[in-house]
Amino acid sequence: MNSVVASVHVASLLCVAAFAVLVSLHLAGLHAMGSIIRGKQEPGALRKLNYLGEILFVLGVMLLLFVLHLATNVGWAIFMHMAGILDRYDERIFYSFENYTSLGLTRVDVDNQWRMLAPMISFCGIFCLAWSTAVLVNLFGHLYAMTDDG
Repeated sequence: MNSVVASVHVASLLCVAAFAVLVSLHLAGLHAMGSIIRGKQEPGALRKLNYLGEILFVLGVMLLLFVLHLATNVGWAIFMHMAGILDRYDERIFYSFENYTSLGLTRVDVDNQWRMLAPMISFCGIFCLAWSTAVLVNLFGHLYAMTDDG
């Protein structure tokens, strides 16, 4: 195996490792967020919220999810910095966000050995955005069930 192929394999393995770490941290963040939300509530506290209270509660959850996604993308930028990928922070964070939400439409190019970075960031985005969507669906399900019951 020549050195170019070896460097591509090493870079790909590093991308997979970064993916595993960042997806695990995102999942841990979602779990912690859920525990905090559940722990701060007395039984039936959501039932006592008025319409404005429900809106503010949902907006608070969405803000926490936004911060969690921001942190995941900053994690990718830190990985790129540590691996020496891209020179400028703004390029790293832009590359991360662009690939987190779509695949391949970036105006920022990385070296050929790091070509697996974009799919790993994209897969991370797919999982993390889907989990966040599930959290919101679950939250709205609880809110709607409470209004139907009461």
